[in-house]
This record gives sequence, structure tokens and C-alpha cells, in this order.
Amino acid sequence: MANIEKKQIIIKDTIAKFRESSGIIITDFQGLSVKQIDKIRRELEKVGAEYKVVKNTLSKRVLDELKINDNMKSYFKGVTGLIFAKDYVSAIKVLTEFMKENEKMKIKGGYIEHKSYTLDEIKEISKLSSKEELIGKFVMLLNQPLSRLVNALSGPKRKIVYVLKAISEKKGN
Repeated sequence: MANIEKKQIIIKDTIAKFRESSGIIITDFQGLSVKQIDKIRRELEKVGAEYKVVKNTLSKRVLDELKINDNMKSYFKGVTGLIFAKDYVSAIKVLTEFMKENEKMKIKGGYIEHKSYTLDEIKEISKLSSKEELIGKFVMLLNQPLSRLVNALSGPKRKIVYVLKAISEKKGN
């Protein structure tokens, strides 16, 4: 297979990943070992995200193909890795956790929900609750009134049982 054909396949694959991801995080992994990169890949896979290294020139061509604003191209300098995620909040949380142990990994920027984001904006996103956490909180909020209703309705029955028990104990003594 010719080099040009390989590049076209990579571009097509990357375009598909851009389209199916709700968030793409652009990283600098200069100085990380292969073992460390494999570790972040495994951690990201647990939340349904993928870490991929694509040459900067090819990534810029992908941006052109998708007509993504030119200021994104500034992130594609040096050693660049891309995180493709459907649940970008979870992926960013995994990445920031990894960065605590591996200071050489850096976030350059991102492209989330069809908008470019800076490092500072991505750090703010990392503080948000994940989709699963939000769903859990929502279910808990929905469940609270029902629990209170059940307790309120069973309260009078419990009181009757306590009164009857007290009467039977009093008569038995």
C-alpha cells in the first residue's frame, strides 16, 4: 500500500472518529514512556474513550475537511495525542487524574460539542459531574418524595401497632 493511501485511510478514520465523538481532547505527551501511554489508553477505554496519535499534518487536514475553525490548528504543534470520547466529562476526569501522577502529560485544548475549548475551559469541565453521577442524583431526587410518602402513610399504622402492643403488655402484667 502506498504512503498516500495510508494517509488517506488515517484521515478518513480520524474524520469518522471526530464525527462520532462529542468531545476531542488534544494532548501533549512529550516525555511519556510507552508504558505510561498504554496506561492512559487502558484507563480511557474504561470510560469508552480512545487515545490516538495522529500526525499533526494529517490532523490539520482533518480540520480542513470538517471545516473546523483555524484557531484549532495552533494546538497541533509538537507531540500530539487525541482523545476521542462520547462522554467527554468522564474522559477529562480520567485524564486529569492521570496528569496528577504524570506531569509530562499536558492538555493543549479541545473540541467539544462543535466548539473549540482552551486548557482553562477544559479544567472547568473536569470539575463537572459525569453523566452517570448526574443521573444518580436525579434518581435520588425523584425517589425522596416517594420515600417520604411511604413513611408518612405507614406512620399511623406503626403508631396503632405500638399502642396495641403497649396495651397488651399492660394487661399481661
